[in-house]
Amino acid sequence: LWAGGGPRESREQQPTRITYKEREDLTLRPRSCLQSTEQGDHNQFKELYSVGKLTVLATDPLLHQDPVQLDFHFRLTPQTSTHWHGLLCDHRLFLDIPYRALDQGNRESLTATLEYVEEKTNVDSVFVNFQNNRNDRGALLRAFSYMGFELVRPDHPALPPWDNVIFMVYPLERDLGHLPSEPP
Repeated sequence: LWAGGGPRESREQQPTRITYKEREDLTLRPRSCLQSTEQGDHNQFKELYSVGKLTVLATDPLLHQDPVQLDFHFRLTPQTSTHWHGLLCDHRLFLDIPYRALDQGNRESLTATLEYVEEKTNVDSVFVNFQNNRNDRGALLRAFSYMGFELVRPDHPALPPWDNVIFMVYPLERDLGHLPSEPP
């Protein structure tokens, strides 16, 4: 179980404790897909990045609000796309695992999302989460473990207070001398 160490102990980085305000902010879950929200709600989001099949939308980053809602849209075909919905707070990104996450398109979209996060943000850890009672729970645990995610114990101080949720973390390796080219 990930507790800030484990196989990546050489990083010498301890997990930060969530402050009261952050815990209050993180009681918000990542929103549902922008396509299913009202048009007025869509205006709160700005396009941050779009290259190839990936488009990243966020609540207005100029407002410097924390947490920031991020939506990662990955175009599979001209008519279909897959979406990862996230919440960015204090160098941590929390992603909801979409339905049918183990499909090839979702795996490809997660890879593109992780590449964006690693190259363009100052995120230190990417957390994925899914409901404890999902039928595909075992397959999700195996697949995300294979991809380098580690199971996080439920009482870990970096986790938001979401009930009946399993979290896995992907700690990003950061070169301290290299800063990302763009803020999230």
